[in-house]
Amino acid sequence: MRILISLLLALSGLSFLGFGIAFLIAPTDTLALAGVVTAGAIAATELRAFYGGVEVALGALIVYCATRASRWSDGLWLTLACYGAIGLTRLAGMAIDGSDSFFLRFAAATEIGFAVLSMLALRALSRQRKR
Repeated sequence: MRILISLLLALSGLSFLGFGIAFLIAPTDTLALAGVVTAGAIAATELRAFYGGVEVALGALIVYCATRASRWSDGLWLTLACYGAIGLTRLAGMAIDGSDSFFLRFAAATEIGFAVLSMLALRALSRQRKR
């Protein structure tokens, strides 16, 4: 169980870090991969600040939690909340807007997957502590 929880947290944190760094380096190009086109310095700065900054911060916190067994629960809750909210909101947006693409499906599956795995890991940790 220890290895699986560490791996789950490391992967979820590195995913946030990877996207965050991509947005810091090439914000408009990174967003274009999702089919969203933006232009200009103001848009690039906003993308760097929010997508880059928030995702790097979340990723770093989750990776830190992966390295400390005493913080696994914190990291799992953070992963569950963030990926769960992003995934459910993405699915709601797809339903509301009638939007569909490979990117949207893959992203939603990944986000919901991280959330569900985090929930299962939290349950396992809870059961383990009760013993």
